[in-house]
Amino acid sequence: MDFEMIKLYKEKLNIKAVDVTATSPLLLAYIGDGLYDLAVREYMVSNFPGSVNAINHKKTTFVCAHAQSEIMGYFIGQELLTDEEMAVYRRGRNQKSQTHSKNSSIQEYRRATGFEALIGYLYLSEQYERMIELEARGIAHLQELEDHPEKRKVGI
Repeated sequence: MDFEMIKLYKEKLNIKAVDVTATSPLLLAYIGDGLYDLAVREYMVSNFPGSVNAINHKKTTFVCAHAQSEIMGYFIGQELLTDEEMAVYRRGRNQKSQTHSKNSSIQEYRRATGFEALIGYLYLSEQYERMIELEARGIAHLQELEDHPEKRKVGI
């Protein structure tokens, strides 16, 4: 996969490299949230024709803390993450936040923050292929659960 456009994007916007090991997990999550949201928006627009309102409603079911927590549960259950990725996820999950989603439990919110931190970490450390692979697997997992609700676990 060619990532020259990402390099051009960063160059033109004067985006400097970030030391991901010294960056706050909440800042990693801030970047990861935007990246995952963009991936889901593009997936929705290309796969589900309809009004912006309808597409956005569907998008929110994939981007909410509950869905991101589900993705992390899937990744962990399938042992899809490396030790390094698990460490980044844990850093994000364990970081205390000033806020908490009103529509999710604290556990779901923290797992979602860990997921977002992982996506942000992979992007900022230029592990683009891995980031895209995990986003794609996560989105596919959520789509599978939506297409086959009987596969949902109770409480997830």
